[in-house]
This record gives sequence, structure tokens and C-alpha cells, in this order.
Amino acid sequence: MGKVLSSFTNGFPGAIARSLDDVVISLANKSEDPIAFGMPVALNEDKNGIVPFDGSEHTASDFVGVAVRNPSKTPDTYGDNQGSYASDDLVDVLVRGHIVVKLAGTSASLGDQVSIVKSTGGFAVGTGDSLIPLPNAHVSATPDASGMAEIVLNTRNLV
Repeated sequence: MGKVLSSFTNGFPGAIARSLDDVVISLANKSEDPIAFGMPVALNEDKNGIVPFDGSEHTASDFVGVAVRNPSKTPDTYGDNQGSYASDDLVDVLVRGHIVVKLAGTSASLGDQVSIVKSTGGFAVGTGDSLIPLPNAHVSATPDASGMAEIVLNTRNLV
């Protein structure tokens, strides 16, 4: 006997959501810290790689894109760990297109502007002193029960 699916999730952080006009580039992780899938990244000072976006030192103009999940690296591979790119790894970065990210809060609507939370480096919707609005990022699918939302980067920002 068949089953009826009553709800669908948006996927895992860093999963490319649509592939019509996505642009993904590879840059080296020049940080000592790992870069988690689905997290924002910025160019390093030497402009020869990327580092995790840090709200205390980066601005919206420093935003490069979002770290892409390698299709073979699902949570099944890592267990409960989200997975990440280690220091000096080549990181696939979505610079234009649709991607799944963890979005703080669940009250987002289609088309809402996406911001980066200064204290955590994660994504949220809204404005204020604790957020860095990204003019080229908007919600394209509202958050599911686990807080995963699809966002679209309308234009390339730096590279």
C-alpha cells in the first residue's frame, strides 16, 4: 500500500536548489577555521581565497557567496555533523542562483531581503543594528519546519 507525503523539506544547508542559471566557482579556504556548508563567505585580505564571513569585520560589499554542499556529502555521510570544508580545501561557492540555507526565525515571506547576523554569521530576514543586509539576496522559498529556506542571489557581488 502506498504512502502520502504530507510535507516536504527544502533540503540540507548548502544544497543548490535550482540549477537554471546558477554560477558556482571554486576558491581556497584561506582561514584556519572550517567553512560549513550553507554559510556565507568573504574574500580574504590577500584576495586569493575565501574566509568565513565575519560580521564584526566584513560588510555587505565583502560578501562573495554561499558555500555549496558537495552532492556526495549529505548528513548521512557525516551523521549529525553538518559537514564543512577544512583549511586549504577548495570550496565550491555559489555566487549567483538558488541555494538552501538555515534561516533564523520562521516568519520569512517570498521576496524578503536576506541579511547576515553579525554575531553568528548565519542568515536571517530583517534589518537592524545586529544584521548586515545583502542587497542581492532574497527569500525564494519560505522556511520549512527545520528552518531551512531557499534564497536566491540575484547578482554576483565580487567575483
